[in-house]
Amino acid sequence: MFLALKEVLFNKLKFGLIIGVLVLISYLLFLVSGLSIGLMNMNKESIDKWKADAFVVTDESNQNLAQSLFKASDVKDKFKETASIKNLGVIIAKGEKKQNTMLFGIDKDEFLNPNVVEGKSFSKDFEVVADDTLKEKGFKVGDELDLAGTDETLKIVGFTDQSKYNAAPIVYANMHTADVLSNQRLKGKVNALVIRDSKFKDVKLDDKYSLVDKDTFIKKLPGFTEQKLTLDIMSYFLFAISACIIGIFLYIITIQKAAVYGLLKAQGISTGFLARSLVLQTFVIGVFSVLIALLLTYGTQLALPPVVPIKFDLATIAIYAVTIIVMAVLGGLFSIRSIQKVDPLKIIN
Repeated sequence: MFLALKEVLFNKLKFGLIIGVLVLISYLLFLVSGLSIGLMNMNKESIDKWKADAFVVTDESNQNLAQSLFKASDVKDKFKETASIKNLGVIIAKGEKKQNTMLFGIDKDEFLNPNVVEGKSFSKDFEVVADDTLKEKGFKVGDELDLAGTDETLKIVGFTDQSKYNAAPIVYANMHTADVLSNQRLKGKVNALVIRDSKFKDVKLDDKYSLVDKDTFIKKLPGFTEQKLTLDIMSYFLFAISACIIGIFLYIITIQKAAVYGLLKAQGISTGFLARSLVLQTFVIGVFSVLIALLLTYGTQLALPPVVPIKFDLATIAIYAVTIIVMAVLGGLFSIRSIQKVDPLKIIN
């Protein structure tokens, strides 16, 4: 322990470079994990909020909400609790402010009726309760909203929280509003049934319907799996890069210190002791680098505006931090072979 720390303090520049590079990699990893969680939540936060067990869509829709259309009465009575959704994408505008949104036509008597954090719930046609992130775009309660492609207008009467679907903010309205805005295409039909029934798997439906559990439905959201896979692969590469960088740096330093190791061996210090010192040294470097990266990550979280989709999960951060330290130690193990090869007789001669 003493030998490992003493060497780090003595060679501040060399080990400072290693720590600096590992800090940057760890910092980037933490940010990527936060962006991954934030982006994934943007896609599914409304689904999580509904506390649904499953969804019913048409089989030909490939589990795409917008492509599914059927009569709810055909399957509604087969489950313990259901809620109907009519879905269409709308572009809302107020003056120069424009925003792509998802309009969900729902029945106020069903469990999809959103909680209101500001204003009130809709009670008339063309009144909507909107996701509160629209406030950050400049929209407010009482705004009359123009809609692209139609002469109709919507009025924001309230805001709800955690209501995004496929990264788009949701505006909730009654069923009639959705019918009118879809040019009656949705009249008498729904895009999906949201199911709350723990025994939904026991229900048998006609072949033209698909009964999809919540996790599968989320994975089928357009772009969801691709985004997650891309960010996960980035993380895996960064882990591997961190191990390689630590291994390369320590290998070079070990080669440069061959004479020192030879003298220590000549004095009776075992290879095992020197190897343990190297591993401990790498562990200390990894811990110190991760702590600095965590401080930078925390500062970044405070500085970033709310519009940036970043969210940190303590459990994920802890797993990443431990993995970085382990990868750093593994990288350091490559240098142990170089210590074993040092012949004290050749060094003395």
